[in-house]
Amino acid sequence: MARVEFARVGVSAPSLRSTLLGGLAQVVEQPVHTRYVPGSNPGTATTPRGSGTLASRERTAAVARVRRAVATAADRRAVIVPGEHLLIACSGGPDSTALLDALARLAPPRRWLLSVAHVDHGLRSGSGAEAAFVAGLAAARGLAFQALSVQVAPGGSLQDRARVARHAALRDEAARVGAGVIALGHTADDQAETVLMRALSGASPAGLPAMAERERRLVRPLLRIWREATVAYCAALGIEPLDDPSNSDPRFLRSRVRHEVIPALEVVFPGARRRLVVLAERQRRLLSSANPIPASGVEIVDPW
Repeated sequence: MARVEFARVGVSAPSLRSTLLGGLAQVVEQPVHTRYVPGSNPGTATTPRGSGTLASRERTAAVARVRRAVATAADRRAVIVPGEHLLIACSGGPDSTALLDALARLAPPRRWLLSVAHVDHGLRSGSGAEAAFVAGLAAARGLAFQALSVQVAPGGSLQDRARVARHAALRDEAARVGAGVIALGHTADDQAETVLMRALSGASPAGLPAMAERERRLVRPLLRIWREATVAYCAALGIEPLDDPSNSDPRFLRSRVRHEVIPALEVVFPGARRRLVVLAERQRRLLSSANPIPASGVEIVDPW
């Protein structure tokens, strides 16, 4: 049984038995030691081309934490397999920017082929210029880049319609470049939000597992770390990610859950965010052991 850990130093993981009996499962990564040791097990970084050492800003706990989480997801849980071609969906925000950089650093020894795509939904002025920022990130790391534009169909939820258009464009681009999977920058915070929204919307037990690390040609290597880790990662490397104003727009349900509901829950139930992530993992294990769920039978709710 693979060990799963909390993002807190000094807490050990309980057994699956205690998890299923009500113990608090540890399903987000524990921060590594403060001294960053390149090449430790599992490998967490590769040096820049033509250099034998990492730059000093890369030898920090904030950088090591994210790279180790991605490496662990790939090497121990097969979220990404050796030799795989990934299309990285990057909005330019801290989560997907950290993912892009970490995958680029970890790719050579794992023989990953990486391509990058940015999707412009055309929903606000200036959004098209964000593609240039992502193009710069890709170019600096020697990665192929494609800017995609979509038309969001009229109808119900704007975020749902944007997600449908985005995923269709990403699937088409993945097919065009020959990528087998699409890498998304979802974190444990996104998982907590999704679980809460599903639970309060009357989801069936099959819906509570929410997002998987690998499902339906989608991979989420950051799903066991918190959003603050990706922000710290970018800051440590001197990267200034983009800020999407829609993420804090109270017109959108997810924004209100993120900025109002979960903080309120944390006041009344400390650790609520973490417990929501635990609920998803526990339910996934229970359903998988009792009656494996086909990937096509679980709706994917994409918060990005």
